[in-house]
Amino acid sequence: MKKNKNAILIIAALIVSVMMGYAFKDNQKNDLKEFYKLVDTTESMFDQEVKQINQDASEITKLYRGEKLLGVIHDKSRLDSLFQEVYHEEFETEFPESKLGFMDDLFQVNELSYNIYEDRDADIFEYIKNENLFAIEVNKVEFSNGAIIYVKNMEDFNNAREKFILNFISESSYNSLKNNQKIPPLLVYGTRDVGVEVSPERLEISKGLASKDEILFDETSILTFLSYGYDPELESYEVLEYDTVAGVGSHFGMSANQIVSINSEVIKSENQVLAVGTELNVTKFNSPFNVSIKRERMVSEMIYPKEAVYKSDATLKKGIQIVDVEEKVGYADVVYLETYVNGESTDSEKIKSKTIIEPTQGEIRYGTFVEPKVGSGSMRWPMDNAMISCGWYCYGGHQAVDIQARGVKYGPIMAADRGVIEVNTYNSMSGYYVLINHNNGLKTRYGHMRSPGYFPVGATVRKGEVIGYVGMTGLTTGPHVHFEVWRGGTKVNPCGYIGC
Repeated sequence: MKKNKNAILIIAALIVSVMMGYAFKDNQKNDLKEFYKLVDTTESMFDQEVKQINQDASEITKLYRGEKLLGVIHDKSRLDSLFQEVYHEEFETEFPESKLGFMDDLFQVNELSYNIYEDRDADIFEYIKNENLFAIEVNKVEFSNGAIIYVKNMEDFNNAREKFILNFISESSYNSLKNNQKIPPLLVYGTRDVGVEVSPERLEISKGLASKDEILFDETSILTFLSYGYDPELESYEVLEYDTVAGVGSHFGMSANQIVSINSEVIKSENQVLAVGTELNVTKFNSPFNVSIKRERMVSEMIYPKEAVYKSDATLKKGIQIVDVEEKVGYADVVYLETYVNGESTDSEKIKSKTIIEPTQGEIRYGTFVEPKVGSGSMRWPMDNAMISCGWYCYGGHQAVDIQARGVKYGPIMAADRGVIEVNTYNSMSGYYVLINHNNGLKTRYGHMRSPGYFPVGATVRKGEVIGYVGMTGLTTGPHVHFEVWRGGTKVNPCGYIGC
């Protein structure tokens, strides 16, 4: 009888060896679980001696954690009892009528074996309990970018989703757009929201097993994830004297609109005066959601006249000039359609323009005509369709205005007035920059250019002539032109010259 058993074991071992060979040969077609079914091993976390070898094979239950065998379960009914005990003690109150299971890397494999193993159920179950390897069935939310979260209540998730959207749009506008209600036309300077889109709009909602540590239990924790992703490191900033909303945003590489959005409880507009000591959230959004807002903006925009007409007058001495017709800017009511994604401007398109005041082209008589190297004294903005992202003293020592084009941001830079290129160079603070001497006591400086200015030192440039493009060279947190005005060797507020 013993010889027969040995023969059976030898034959079984040969069969298993052949099967293992095929398993390794075709391992891309068989998953880990199928491979384990071919292997009968006692190399486990809990050593178990073979107590008996049967004539006939019977089913055994092996428990694995990842690729590591924990051991062979002797009495499966005791495992079921363990589930009931843990569920009753730890989960039943918070998760009534929910299913309890194992963590993803813990699984059972049933297979046939001739061996009867030593009973170490108590040690195995104690290990499972101590390691807290249990998972409870809850709501699983899967986003289109692959992000997955587990939430206790879907109502909390839906409320958090709505709150996240309201970071970027007023509740009244959102409700009107959501319910397809008519939006009042834009008749005065300001903005109106005309579209909202949330992507992904559709989510995969199902049931999934998760540990308590993975579950988001309330609306606040869900909103934190929707705003900043997994394991966020939230940043805060304490307002100092002279700080502005735009200045704080510029310092942390964010727009003023985003600073308002994530601090709506204490900041109501981009122009609000900040109280010293106020603590602001300055954490950048990192969300699986993209909230895209279409917003119309009506503004009064300057229309710059054509370059002044110069007429020679032989009766005037060389270098003397007389203004016959004073140059004046015009004004137009302009409507832009702008796109904001999670509070950041991504596009700006002019859709309407109505001239209110026509510009006046200047007429000037001069003695002996030469190409003017003296500025007119009337400056224009160094960029079109632009805004100030950080104004005069928006933070300590900032004696300039930072200007960027709406939407594209990396636009062309124009000479604010006629003059001569005095400096065209690079330094670590300003990056590539150009200094224009207008030869009338004024100089203008243009920093953070994408590359060296287009004109060499000594060249004369016209008012409005492109001298380079916006970049991010030097010390900067975002694309803009750092624009300075110098009068008699002293920096002065550019807004007094370009009309901010």
